[in-house]
Amino acid sequence: MKRILFLLIFAMLANISQAVMPVPNTTGAMGGTIKGIVKDKDLKTAVEYATVSVFRMADSSLVNGTITNDKGEFELKQLKPGKYYAEISFIGYNKKTIRNIPISKDQKVADLKEVLLSQASEALGEVTVSAERLPIQYQIDKKVIPVSRQLTTASGNAVDVLESVPSINVDIEGNVSLRGSSSFTVLVDGRPSILEAADILTQMPASVIENIEIITNPSAKYDPEGSSGIINIITKKGNLKGTSGVVNLNVGNFGNYGADFLVNLRKNKFNFHLGMDYSNRNFSGSSESENRTTTDNKTTYVFSEGDSDRERLGYGLRTGFDYEIDDKNLITLGLRYGGREMDMGSNLDYTDYFTLDGGAPSLKKYYKSTDNWNREMEFYNANFSYQRNFKGKGHQLLTQVNYSYRDGDEKSKTERKQDETIVDGKKGTEKGPGSHLDIKADYTLPLKGKSKFEAGYQAQLRQSEDITTQSDYNIDSSRYVLQAEYGHEVDYKKNVHGVYALYADQVGKFGYQLGLRSEYTDREIKFKGETESFTINRWDFFPTIHTQIDLKEGNQLMASYTRRIQRPRGWNLEPFITWSDAYNVRKGNPSLKPEYIDSYELGYQKRMGEQSISFETYYRVTHNVMERIRSVYQDNVMLSTTENVGTDYSLGVETMVNLSFAKWFKNDLIGNIFHYKEKGEYSTYNSENVATVQDFSTESLNWSLRNNSTFMFNKTTRFQVNVIYNSASKKAQGERKGFITANLGLKKDFMQRKLSATLQLRNILNTAKHENISEGNGFYNYSKFDMQWPSIKLNLSYKINNYKKKRGANGEGGDMEEFEM
Repeated sequence: MKRILFLLIFAMLANISQAVMPVPNTTGAMGGTIKGIVKDKDLKTAVEYATVSVFRMADSSLVNGTITNDKGEFELKQLKPGKYYAEISFIGYNKKTIRNIPISKDQKVADLKEVLLSQASEALGEVTVSAERLPIQYQIDKKVIPVSRQLTTASGNAVDVLESVPSINVDIEGNVSLRGSSSFTVLVDGRPSILEAADILTQMPASVIENIEIITNPSAKYDPEGSSGIINIITKKGNLKGTSGVVNLNVGNFGNYGADFLVNLRKNKFNFHLGMDYSNRNFSGSSESENRTTTDNKTTYVFSEGDSDRERLGYGLRTGFDYEIDDKNLITLGLRYGGREMDMGSNLDYTDYFTLDGGAPSLKKYYKSTDNWNREMEFYNANFSYQRNFKGKGHQLLTQVNYSYRDGDEKSKTERKQDETIVDGKKGTEKGPGSHLDIKADYTLPLKGKSKFEAGYQAQLRQSEDITTQSDYNIDSSRYVLQAEYGHEVDYKKNVHGVYALYADQVGKFGYQLGLRSEYTDREIKFKGETESFTINRWDFFPTIHTQIDLKEGNQLMASYTRRIQRPRGWNLEPFITWSDAYNVRKGNPSLKPEYIDSYELGYQKRMGEQSISFETYYRVTHNVMERIRSVYQDNVMLSTTENVGTDYSLGVETMVNLSFAKWFKNDLIGNIFHYKEKGEYSTYNSENVATVQDFSTESLNWSLRNNSTFMFNKTTRFQVNVIYNSASKKAQGERKGFITANLGLKKDFMQRKLSATLQLRNILNTAKHENISEGNGFYNYSKFDMQWPSIKLNLSYKINNYKKKRGANGEGGDMEEFEM
């Protein structure tokens, strides 16, 4: 372990030393400018994130580089007098080279105007130019990560992709946190989903994802829900003319397999897409635990070990179309249907005994426990949008309506046996439908120069019903008997109405965006058979500030402040006891206050062609922290609840270094270190309603390191090594141990890149272990889970593309030999 950590730290220092080496100063104090707009040649739409590199004509040396903004615009300044050539590239397009661009004292601005990129055609048999996107692109209020760079996750899901994404941590069980918090919002193509964040990420195949946007400090335009920010998944839709598509098949050991396809038809002003996905993922291993509870003078010890299996099956069908009525009117309709089934099971051997006043242990008892948990759910989603373009570039009104419905059924069963005889058992069910309706209207008004004004309205209407039951095993009758006191019916309604306005402008190299959002929350929780209901009627305000300075030589400085909210949800609000299994119960609290988060960020990025280095410092203060609290309910039974315990603080630095040491080798290194501090206290109550005050103050230093090394053996073969280390992390009631894991990926293209095969090996060092310690007044718990290894997967991807076109007069991807102003 020490040797591996040493190698990782050495690689990080080597990368940083390479990145911060001085770059020859090729600019003058009052240099010239090359600018332009990159567009799709056929669709006449802006190409965002295209790479623009400028070279000297004399010696072909790289002078500067940048990427296009959301309007396809680029601008490179501080150029000395002379002649240059520019290369513009983007994945899926032929590279464009523009030569003989003059910069002189008399001609300081070279406006390339519209640079038209033609879509790549692989059916003609020419040499294909492949453009590699930067692994991360920075905008004023978000980071964009192209998924195509992640070879080790080709046949996985969104969680696997996020393992190598800045600001994200994924533990060995697949639980995702953003900047150390599990409270975040997940959007799909900018729209909310009926599914919980964890459900979306585990069921979304990586092969259908185009980009992932990480928005740690969202502007006022976005929903402020989610304490640590937003993860927006942009799915593939296809942009080629005619019929295009892709088919993916994957298979692996331990019962992992899946398939998906996407077909896109574009003709004139009409675009139609159809996709389907199916996946089965198995997450199994061995587990062991030690539990100790103390009530009065009695201490009970319980030890267990055995095997655990977790299986996740998901499927989905999506379709939709875009229709451009004319230059000013565009409508979009999307439909999605899907389902998932999750099964968790374990067969454990238990040993328990107790002591009185620390005396001799009692006679040990041995028994077997079988635990089974199953959850099935179907969901439907329909979304419609209408975009109206007015006179003037960027002047538009966008309206969206999104409706989602889900119906779930959850079952759990725990049985303890001695000599094959059931001595204890519990069965539970939870089911009920839920619906989401979201209505949005966003208006954008460009003003003088680069300034603009935006305003909008959003309504989020939520409604759900949950019905829970519990049955206990009766030894005398040898059957399960319904326990009426643990059965409940809950109606949950939450409506949030929000309005926002923001103003953005750029003065010279300084850009800024100021916003304010206000939301009204109307929430009501009703329990069948209870006269009391729990209601909230509240106004909240959320200011946001974003700034950006474009310095010379590809340097960029960004700073922002946002205020966010995390509202309690689900079982956290249900004020009654529910048995999770024979050893754990939970109880919610409808009086929970929402968390309010003040988030500050300061970031710096340096670009050198396709290479970059970035640093982000962040500071986050969370008020009314909602903390999961564990306490002893009775002998060998733990109670979990959620309460507002105080305030926490996170101060950290995140860095990312993207280097190309040679044409055949690229390396991405991500490091994150933050100090976490929590201040607060809370009173816990046992089954006899006796209070114990517990101090929830704690602090810890947490860090993680991730390195992706990619070797390009030739134009069709590449190999990737991915290593991840997460340090130990402390909370008020426990600690999560650190772990390291390594993955390998090998990709080979065939048939002129139409067919790709990717072989993945995950957890190759067998170091992906999950260890937790939880302790407090009267209890101690240690658990360990060893993941199965090594996980081997093969992914086959076939591209369908009927788009054929004759080469133009200048040749696709050719040179414009003479630049004309």
